[in-house]
Amino acid sequence: MYHLRRVGLAIFFIVALYLGLTALYDHLNPNTRKSDEESEDAKWIATSKWWLDRQACRWLGLCGLAHYHPDPAAISWKNKKRTRGQSPLVDDEEYAKYIDWKDIIEGKPNPGDWEGDGRVLKEVPQFVLDHAPLIHLYSKEEFWPSDIAEHLMHTTPYTNHTSLHMNQTQHNVFNLDRLNEISRGRYLYMQSKTDVETRPEWLSSAYNKPMPYDDDDEDEEEEVENYTEFTADQSGSYESEYWYDPEARSKAEPISAEYRAQDNQKPRHSDLKARRNTERRKRSPAMERPGGYSPAPAILVLVDKGHGILDAFWFYFYSYNLGTTVLNIRFGNHIGDWEHSLIRFVNGVPKAVFFSAHSGGLAYSYNAVEKGKGKGREGRPVLYSALGSHAMYATPGTHPYVLPFGLLADVTDKGPLWDPALNYLAYHFNTSITHNQDAKYIKSTDFTAQERRDKLQPASSNPAAPMGWWWYTGHWGDKFYELSDFRQWRFAGQYHYVNGPLGPRWKNLGRSKVCQSRGGCTILESIADGKGRSWIGRRRR
Repeated sequence: MYHLRRVGLAIFFIVALYLGLTALYDHLNPNTRKSDEESEDAKWIATSKWWLDRQACRWLGLCGLAHYHPDPAAISWKNKKRTRGQSPLVDDEEYAKYIDWKDIIEGKPNPGDWEGDGRVLKEVPQFVLDHAPLIHLYSKEEFWPSDIAEHLMHTTPYTNHTSLHMNQTQHNVFNLDRLNEISRGRYLYMQSKTDVETRPEWLSSAYNKPMPYDDDDEDEEEEVENYTEFTADQSGSYESEYWYDPEARSKAEPISAEYRAQDNQKPRHSDLKARRNTERRKRSPAMERPGGYSPAPAILVLVDKGHGILDAFWFYFYSYNLGTTVLNIRFGNHIGDWEHSLIRFVNGVPKAVFFSAHSGGLAYSYNAVEKGKGKGREGRPVLYSALGSHAMYATPGTHPYVLPFGLLADVTDKGPLWDPALNYLAYHFNTSITHNQDAKYIKSTDFTAQERRDKLQPASSNPAAPMGWWWYTGHWGDKFYELSDFRQWRFAGQYHYVNGPLGPRWKNLGRSKVCQSRGGCTILESIADGKGRSWIGRRRR
């Protein structure tokens, strides 16, 4: 009887802990609206063919318990019954691993096409490149930067879970937007042709790992244990500045003549020489790549906010997001991963840096963030990309969010340094300024062909850059797997696999404040302001 009571108490405490964590997560989660996955809950549960599984999911929140299996980052977890008969829709070997954008361009536009168009800065301003971010990827990362063109080669269009049976030529970076004519964007998904749990080579993109620098220290730096929180209590000194929230002061005006003139300044001879050498290396695989270079191009989007304010958005794409673990159970995997950082300039001077993380993020004064060291890196902001999730932080270390006691946390360190300025595609995007809007819930808008040309144009440094991918309104990965799928489970309201993300257009590029989502926007004045407290019990500001 004594042992029976102990077993009963143990079961009671386990159930109480489970229900308590579920309730705590719901209370602390700053996203108050239902996710796309939750909105399909009844239909999703009904996909399970097991009555007991459906009931356990419905009443206890334990969904797909019989499906649970280890989900390591690097080791393929294969199940013969599950993989039997599965094969790629297309033989991956017919695709080249290194993709040169110029090799697949059709109908190249000429630089002269934009002559006389006052809405477009002819070149990426030099000050944007001089202050371009440097990214420390995690030292034990398994999923490296990816090329969106290659990603599309290994995925195929679906509407929800139904294949559109299209061949490769019907969807690439130049014509991906044509899929919008087939189905509403939110129902479109680019689904992997292979089972991602077999860890195909393209998913990890290890060949895109940045080249090491010649002056890299051989000794690994000791990891710093600290906490970066998503909110703080002080940034009043910036809120009085007109660049903090231009929409709140007055309607945005065209960019000033003085500001535009900065773009026409002649680069220094040393800058021109360095850029020519970089271009030669990019065109010739035989030449040694510079330190920090990755074959996967970053995406630079410049948005003029008026009053001399220019927002430089740097987007980083990964083919896979490896979710974090809670009690050694992994949640939040998804195919396709868009991360970004933002540097706000005022008349060519950098003022603030935004670090995106989990549908939100944190903003710092530009002077507060760590700066690069070494030739070509001096004075440039340093960002840290978290293991698996690729969330952006200002410091190395452990970064808990939502759950207390570090149960749910990202980790960063001084791993390989990526310099996105060595390989990028640049665009100028013309959009209206938005105020107090949540990036996650921006609605899709249809534009005519002329309106698209007016809103998005490539920089003159890459006039033939593809634009079809930008206007694609669907997801860049698989739809979250059904409960009947062996790869899927859900515990405490958290899915093993979630929907692939929407593209950069849904990152609130017209934001008036530098923060991504609505509400207050705190600009931290020092790295110390972001340490010492975790994201617990507060709504993201």
